[in-house]
Amino acid sequence: KKSKNSNVKFFMISYKGNKDFAKLTQRTLKKEWGYSSKIFWGYKIGEKGTKKNDVLFEGVKDKMLPAMINHNGPGYYIEDDIRFLEDPLKIPRKDVVWSVYRKGSLNNKPPHNVITGSQAIYFSKRAIKELEKHMNERKKGIHIDSYFSAFIRDNPHLSFKQMKSSLSPPLKTGIGYEELHPSLIDPNRSWKQPKHKL
Repeated sequence: KKSKNSNVKFFMISYKGNKDFAKLTQRTLKKEWGYSSKIFWGYKIGEKGTKKNDVLFEGVKDKMLPAMINHNGPGYYIEDDIRFLEDPLKIPRKDVVWSVYRKGSLNNKPPHNVITGSQAIYFSKRAIKELEKHMNERKKGIHIDSYFSAFIRDNPHLSFKQMKSSLSPPLKTGIGYEELHPSLIDPNRSWKQPKHKL
């Protein structure tokens, strides 16, 4: 069943070397949930001086953020390995909803108040405006999940929710997971997809 929140656009970050996998993710989101998404081709590590830790940040800032601003409405940041097991738009009305991740919480004591893995994050129109300002003020790129964690901590006036799974047994990664594939950013992927039989 489709959610009423129809003005939300899904923005997927990928890079040309992962094109087939990104297109598969795009088709899966449409087939399973009925949501269309637009793919933005970010940088490959080394391009435009990017390193492993800032390649996503720079790609999002240069290629995706302008489109999110132009949309002038709520946007869903998704990575090219996302698989939802619950409707991504059945979420509370908050400015920022981090719906799929690997681990962590912003409620942990510093410096551990970070969420690792930014597979899927919803941003309200207001949050996207703040994101533009915050991203452009930042002098140096960092890991994108560390960046989004900092953005939320730096903007306490924005309402925030980290989703928990409502499945039984619950997923530890929110309302979805990341489909495994070879990763240039993190070749030592130790996490595994859930053992759910779909």
